[in-house]
Amino acid sequence: MKARKLKIYVKTDKFSIPIPSLRFSTVRWISKTIIRLSPPKMRKNWAKSSTENKLAESILKNLTSEDIDKIMDQLEQEEPFELVNVEAEDEKDGKVVVKIYTI
Repeated sequence: MKARKLKIYVKTDKFSIPIPSLRFSTVRWISKTIIRLSPPKMRKNWAKSSTENKLAESILKNLTSEDIDKIMDQLEQEEPFELVNVEAEDEKDGKVVVKIYTI
């Protein structure tokens, strides 16, 4: 069975965010719209303000609509799997869990 949707799960000790699963076509459209509408100057500063990782900075600066298509096409060809599974402790919110997976 091929993956058809992307699911994001966010939960803390105090609340959880009910995010519905999104079809890959919707994720593709949202991503392309953000890339297309964001000014180039803003895109250059995305990675600088959020991370010191040079590789991530380079990827964000150079990401194109064609890259989004390739990523979504590859995800659609794979079986469902978990992309991200992060569990952390926050002083304010307690335990925080973030999961992103395909279904």
